[in-house]
Amino acid sequence: MITKKKLIERVIIVGAIVASIAAVMLGSKLYDYYLSVTYPKSNLYGTWVEQNVASYAASEFVLGPTGVTIDGGNVATSYSWDGTYLEYSVGDEKRRFLILNEAFTEMRLISQPHYQAVFHVRENQK
Repeated sequence: MITKKKLIERVIIVGAIVASIAAVMLGSKLYDYYLSVTYPKSNLYGTWVEQNVASYAASEFVLGPTGVTIDGGNVATSYSWDGTYLEYSVGDEKRRFLILNEAFTEMRLISQPHYQAVFHVRENQK
């Protein structure tokens, strides 16, 4: 039989665990809000074109409020942006880019170790 003291102890422990989980979840939401205010996705809106390749072979994609568009088709409706890295998925492939300047006009594809293409924004759509 559980004594009254043990029961109170267990309730306090469960309460502390629940409070800790709630604090972590709230902290995560606050951090996401901070990122969205500090680094709005609109900083990256525009057509991004691969550099240092022949124009007919250059990859290009469009970032906008509806997501990522490649060749006129929307391939991702959401993407993450933390002020340094841009990430989105195309099917099972995850693409990650490192922003190279403070003007947000140049980024490098870093998710493919064998080829790290550099992209420049051709037109901003802010």
